[in-house]
Amino acid sequence: MKQLLQHLPVPVEADCVENFQQLLDHLDKRLPEFIIVYVNIPVKSYIDYLKSLRVNNGIDEIPVYVFTELPEKQTLIDLMN
Repeated sequence: MKQLLQHLPVPVEADCVENFQQLLDHLDKRLPEFIIVYVNIPVKSYIDYLKSLRVNNGIDEIPVYVFTELPEKQTLIDLMN
């Protein structure tokens, strides 16, 4: 994902984490403009994590985009516009 973000035609500052705990730790330090989640775990697991993220961190105003496979470059460009 990080390589994909680095090759976009617009500069993007991206912080990548490996799991939801790292995401929570990162959100304690800095709030992003949006969150892209690439998951390869069962649906039930990541939905529970995302619900917890919203409830426990009060970040309802930050868009969260979830992908179960790597998105196309154009999809990411469209999200940023």
